[in-house]
Amino acid sequence: MNTYRGGVGLGVAGIQQPVPEDTTPRTRCGYKPNDVVASFQKAFLEAGAYSTGRCLHFAADLVCSGGTSVFSRLLWDFALTHVGIASPRVFVYLRQRIADLEGILKRFPDDVAVAQEEFQKRVGELVIVLREAPRRTAITWPKVGSETHDGSWMRATLTEAVTETAAVRIVWRPEGDLSLLRTAGNYLCRAIGEGSTEKALFWVKWLLEEEVLTRKETKGASLSTIDRGPATLSSRQRRDVSFFIIQLYGEIYKELAIKGVVRMNEEFNALVTLWCSPPKGRGATAKKQILALLTQILCEVPRWKVPAAPALIADPIYISNAVKQVPKFFGEVLAYEPVKQPHLLLKCFKTRGTVDGSAAKKAKAADAVSDKMSAMDAALAAYFGGAL
Repeated sequence: MNTYRGGVGLGVAGIQQPVPEDTTPRTRCGYKPNDVVASFQKAFLEAGAYSTGRCLHFAADLVCSGGTSVFSRLLWDFALTHVGIASPRVFVYLRQRIADLEGILKRFPDDVAVAQEEFQKRVGELVIVLREAPRRTAITWPKVGSETHDGSWMRATLTEAVTETAAVRIVWRPEGDLSLLRTAGNYLCRAIGEGSTEKALFWVKWLLEEEVLTRKETKGASLSTIDRGPATLSSRQRRDVSFFIIQLYGEIYKELAIKGVVRMNEEFNALVTLWCSPPKGRGATAKKQILALLTQILCEVPRWKVPAAPALIADPIYISNAVKQVPKFFGEVLAYEPVKQPHLLLKCFKTRGTVDGSAAKKAKAADAVSDKMSAMDAALAAYFGGAL
C-alpha cells in the first residue's frame, strides 16, 4: 500500500486508509530505543564538551528507561574497540564500576536507584572517564588462507625447526592433545617471543579455525580430549582449543612477569576473567577481541619503556568537577513520565556494531535524534560552561 506524509494511504480501491501508528516503545525522553543507542555511540566518538553533554544526556535517558545492562555493554564495546592496549587499566576500572552499579540496582528498585545522586554520578563518571581514556583502534586480524589447513601445508611450509618452549611443555599433554597442538603452540610462542603480534594472531586464528574444521570432519572430535574449561560447561565446550590458548598465555605471562618485562597482573587477570564471562550478548565477538588484547600485551608490552599500564585518569580534578554536573542531566530526564513497560522497551534495544564514518544510515538517524534536543542546547552549554 502506498503511503504519503499526510498520515493516510491509498488502498487498491483508491480509498484512503489510515497509516498504522508506530507502536515502537519509546524511552523516557521519547526517543526510539535504537536511535538512543546510535546517538550515544556517535557522540562518544566525538570530541569536546558539547559531545560529552550529549553522551551524558543519552546515558541518563538509557538507564532511566531500564537500559542499564545495555549501557554497560556499550561501555565494554567502546573499551574493547577503541581503547584496548592504549590503556589496559580500563578493564579493571570497568569491572569495578559496573559491579558498583549492579550492586545499587540489587538493593533498590530501578526507579529508586536512578533517582539517587550516587547512582547518577557513577553513571556519569563511567562516561567521562572512558571518553578521556587514551584510544587505540582494535587490531585487524591477519588472513589465514584455507590452504594452510591442508595436511601437507605445515610440512611443506614450516621447514625451519622451532624449539619447544617451557610454556608448551607445561600446557601440552600427550595423553589427550594432538601433536598438531604442540607444533602450533611452539610457533605461537616463538611469534610472541619475537614481538610479532601479527604472526601470533595468525597462529591463534589458525588454531581456532583448525578446531572448527576438525569438528566438522570428525563429527564432533576436537584437537584435544583434555577438559580445560570449567565444570559448568559441557564436555565438548571444556575441550575447546581456546582454553589451550588461554592456558598457554597464562604460562607465557608468568615467565615474562618473573623476568620483570611485564607488570600488568591485575589487567591481564581482568581480561582473562572477562574472556571467561563476556558481556551478555557479546560472547563470540568479545572473546575474539580479548584474545587479540592478551596477544598484544604479551607481544608489545615487554618492549615498552615502562612495561606497566599507564594511569587511566590523567586529570582527577577535571573528572571530579565534571561528575558534579551529572545530576543535572538526570534531573532533565526524570522530569518526563516513567516508562510504563520497561521490559518491552529493553527487548527493542540493539547494540550490535558501532557508529562510524562509514555507517551513513546510523549517523543520519543519530543526527535526527540530536535535532530533537535543540531545546536543551542552551542548558547543555550552561551545565558544562565551567566544568569541561
